[in-house]
Amino acid sequence: MVSKIDICNLALAHLGQEPISSLTQEDERARRLNLFYEPVKAEVLRTHNWAFATVQEPLIRLEDPSAAPYPYLYQYPVEALFVRQITDTAYPGKKYPFREVFRRRLNQRAVETPAPQAVAEYTRHVKDETQLDPAFVKAFALALASDLALALTGDNALAKLLFNRYAASLDEARRSNMCEELSLPGRREESAFLEVR
Repeated sequence: MVSKIDICNLALAHLGQEPISSLTQEDERARRLNLFYEPVKAEVLRTHNWAFATVQEPLIRLEDPSAAPYPYLYQYPVEALFVRQITDTAYPGKKYPFREVFRRRLNQRAVETPAPQAVAEYTRHVKDETQLDPAFVKAFALALASDLALALTGDNALAKLLFNRYAASLDEARRSNMCEELSLPGRREESAFLEVR
């Protein structure tokens, strides 16, 4: 079972650095890892429809008379990094257009869509490292190492090398995920954008 500290130490190994025992230790490596870890994980999660991070669930309707151009407004899923597509419980095979908005009056993110009983498919922010796919872990550790390379080593050539290794590892991880992804309902989300009202 992989842990957060395992992933951090894998990234440090790619950098030729000694492992750490804790992210709370008084150490520059631990401080940098604390700073970079979650943003880099979220970035890698957003690169693909990872089967282990995909959720489908009905959305909670919000009351807002100003919803336009779509008539229905829903609460943005709490654990979602971003919504990939919207369907409807009555027509599960049909994909609906949608957009992400921020409602100042409600002080929250929301989803506008013409689907009267909206179901969202989204990528969740996976907080439990034991749920991460091994191929994803490998790519994520390389991404983390690539982002940390300049800060911890000052070596631009190493940063570029690690980024190239990350890109190759990410392609491999996506391919290995495809068989799981194909077992899920049709994909390719409508594009969404952020609008402040």
